[in-house]
Amino acid sequence: MIIDRIVVSASPGEVRIAELCDGELASLILDRDYNKSCVGNIYLGRVKSVVHSLQAAFVEIGYSRHGFLALPEVRPHSESNNGKNIQQYLSEGDLVLVQVLRDSEEEKCAKLTMRIGLSGRDVVFLPMGQGVSISRRLDDKNDRNRLTVLMEKFVASGEGGFILRTAAAQANEKDLEAEVGRLRRCWLEIVSRKEKATAPARLFEDIEPACRLLRENGGSQLRNIIVDDANLFAKMCAFAETEAPDLLSIITKYTGITPLFDEEGIEDMIEAALDPVVPLGSGGNLVFSEMSALTAVDVNTGSADYGNRENTAFKVNKEAAHEIGKQIRLRNLSGTLVIDFVSMRRQDNRQELNKEFRRVLTHDPLNPNLIGYTRLGLVELTRRRQRGSLFELICGGTPQPEPSATSTALAALRAVIRHSAFEPASGYTIEAHAEVIAILQSSYLRAFEETSRRLGGNLELVPFDGVTRSIFDVHSICKVRST
Repeated sequence: MIIDRIVVSASPGEVRIAELCDGELASLILDRDYNKSCVGNIYLGRVKSVVHSLQAAFVEIGYSRHGFLALPEVRPHSESNNGKNIQQYLSEGDLVLVQVLRDSEEEKCAKLTMRIGLSGRDVVFLPMGQGVSISRRLDDKNDRNRLTVLMEKFVASGEGGFILRTAAAQANEKDLEAEVGRLRRCWLEIVSRKEKATAPARLFEDIEPACRLLRENGGSQLRNIIVDDANLFAKMCAFAETEAPDLLSIITKYTGITPLFDEEGIEDMIEAALDPVVPLGSGGNLVFSEMSALTAVDVNTGSADYGNRENTAFKVNKEAAHEIGKQIRLRNLSGTLVIDFVSMRRQDNRQELNKEFRRVLTHDPLNPNLIGYTRLGLVELTRRRQRGSLFELICGGTPQPEPSATSTALAALRAVIRHSAFEPASGYTIEAHAEVIAILQSSYLRAFEETSRRLGGNLELVPFDGVTRSIFDVHSICKVRST
């Protein structure tokens, strides 16, 4: 799956970023004011406790919940499993430099590492690392040899190690030298801040998701990036000018009246991505069931018919494997996934399916680990968790595909702005569930006030009962007559 377009829509309280492949939604990133991601941020933390039974430490980094630092993330890059336990590295009260690998969610702490990595477009700089390693996706032998020789010069000229990313295949010595220089200067600034800071303190904040995507997609096959917000457009262009110059010419500002996600059909795609049932072209379907311990995927033949049972099962399963690969990324499913493919008798068909599914998963940037068939005939895989699933983010973890109060509140703000564009008035009201109103008066008060300013300062909130929290209404108080 090759991302060819990125669509960025900013509204009060939220930035939504859609990655598209051949006109289909491939992934959606939600960057909300009240729950911004900390992944990539670097902190000077203080060890609050060291737990021998977990072989991990809990580190205070400035938030209500301490971060979780496991033993493998404490060991230096030069040390593998050397038999040492966590107490031989850390003690209560120690000051530690840590980076966030995964945000905290509900009952889970943020996951931390002491193996700091600073990412550029072509290179990841490991200040405490050694040597050069190259992305497995960069498989051209000549490129690997050329880049290894180039990077060894930089390793010899200073401390730290490097990981060469896939995008580095197109990089020349000048590009790499400039990026290595930027990353090393960034690290020196972090070290300088550390000397003056009092723990807990944030020393480095990673770039916002919209700019991060430019960094991640430099040198890719992107043909268009469209943004509907002037400030964000300027910020992305400024970032691309230095970090991803090849993308600068394809960043465009959307000027239409119809909301960008509506114009692109993305709102409908998001709604479809929340449906547990996914139809297949053959007449079969997939059923996704997200649970706290795992995600189950059931493959059904439905009305599909390829002559006989075995052939039908094989054809539907191969089609399902491709669709599951897409849906895993779109829904951002992580942890353990168990797939119940249609039962097949022939061993060669099972092997072929496993091979095809493994090939499909190689396109996923999070590199899922396909374990294969279990003794019960189910296919198991694991996928690294970076943030909540799409369902969790939009629906708040409820069992039904219904937007959470937060998602509804932000949708209501988008709706009233859209309403004002087509029906100018002297004022507007949002009628919604009391829980939605409460969010707009607390967590997202700043977003509500920004919306009100855009509308001339006259926006009222009216709670009403007897409806689900996903339903709201927008009204004009007094329409403005056109002259």
